[in-house]
Amino acid sequence: MLLRCYAVVTTALVATYLAWPFELRQWPFLAVTLGAVLPAVVHALRRAPAGARAPWWLMLVAMTFYNIGNVIWIWLATVGGRASGDGSLAEVFYSAGGLFLLVAAVALVRLRGRGDVGGIIDSVITAVAAGGVLWDALLWPAMTAQHQTLGRQASMFAGVMMISGTLGAMLRVSMAGGRSWSVRLFTGGVALTLVGDVASVLAVDSAGARADWTNMVYLAAYAALGCAAVHPSVRAVISPGQAPQDDLSRGRMTFLGVMLALTPLVGGGRAMLGLPVDGTLIALSSAAVVPLVMVRIARLADQRRAAEQALHHLATRDGLTELPNRAACLTHLGDLLGAAGGPGDAGIAVLFCDLDGFKPVNDRLGHAAGDELLIAVAARLRGCVRENDLVSRFGGDEFVLICRGPDAVEAVTGRIAAMTAEPFRTAGEQVRIGISVGAAEAHPGDTVDALIRRADLAMYEAKKSKRVGTLSLVLAA
Repeated sequence: MLLRCYAVVTTALVATYLAWPFELRQWPFLAVTLGAVLPAVVHALRRAPAGARAPWWLMLVAMTFYNIGNVIWIWLATVGGRASGDGSLAEVFYSAGGLFLLVAAVALVRLRGRGDVGGIIDSVITAVAAGGVLWDALLWPAMTAQHQTLGRQASMFAGVMMISGTLGAMLRVSMAGGRSWSVRLFTGGVALTLVGDVASVLAVDSAGARADWTNMVYLAAYAALGCAAVHPSVRAVISPGQAPQDDLSRGRMTFLGVMLALTPLVGGGRAMLGLPVDGTLIALSSAAVVPLVMVRIARLADQRRAAEQALHHLATRDGLTELPNRAACLTHLGDLLGAAGGPGDAGIAVLFCDLDGFKPVNDRLGHAAGDELLIAVAARLRGCVRENDLVSRFGGDEFVLICRGPDAVEAVTGRIAAMTAEPFRTAGEQVRIGISVGAAEAHPGDTVDALIRRADLAMYEAKKSKRVGTLSLVLAA
């Protein structure tokens, strides 16, 4: 109901703005601009959780600065004439409002994307590149031809850059799963603000006064921002979402390449056509965009490397015990057997371990208790080997240890016997299990399969004499 009433009233005021007598147009203007503050305070802040109100507080500050600028602009226009409203103290408040609106959008990016630093960098790159093109191709030539003051030009330049960055940030929010009507309205309001800034420079008469219809664009922007605050989907905007996936995709690299080349291409094209070019802007833009793009690519490369490492970890680690899995064990053993010097010199031994009494514990106490017991066994087995030895989970309740050294079997099995004698605690109970171990030492010419098979057969021989709470060991020939 609130959204419908607000949308109807603001739409009517925006649509009928030019129908009002010129001397009375400040009243619908102020009604729309000041009315946009109320939804941000009463509705958005009230519905936002305590830890997610920062974007709307920042938006409230931005709208407050904008409205102070509007009041000053209207007063100056009323007292000094239509042309006196632009290029004045009002511009300072407009710039401050644009800055806080940008910070509010960045806060939304961090909130929706859970600290999306890449999105913030993209927003800055967008602001510098796209804003630079707008300035160099449209705004600067027009303001130069109009003999606008340096202060007015600086204010417009800052405003365009900040609004361009805000628009880039809101597009990033959409990428973070924020494609709700509230996000669309917020993004539309920001886009309309940018359109209004461009129109206010281009639609200027010979007396230096901008066309009054440009105010309708600004009013539409205020209305869109207000509707974004009162729309029911506003809660989704300020709810933490998933961070957008960043990767070195073709689209990502194309975007960065276009942003990198945009300002120099436009500036160079204007220079080739004999048109005036803001050389200072091109130099500053390139100096800003190039390091930002390099930082962005470096972050994307780091994220890709981390993703590859995570995939490698998943492919080589047992998900329950975090031990190397069967594939990693066989690969490691193959590397040792293929090392220079031959397996006989290396003193490689494989200990194939199978738990005795595990199934009764798993059946009686449940699979969760069985998993807890396997984790505890894995932790103890890690403590039984030396630094260069490997403990892996081969599957089920089977573990394979790969040891090196002439006394490897004796030293490691002694520690396994000691740890087996101690009970394990799982599901709040103390349980005892035994371990059957089949040991096989590598011979010259051994393959991975042959060595594992001998250790496995020796383990089955050991199980024939198994006793819970003890170690049964058979050394293969």
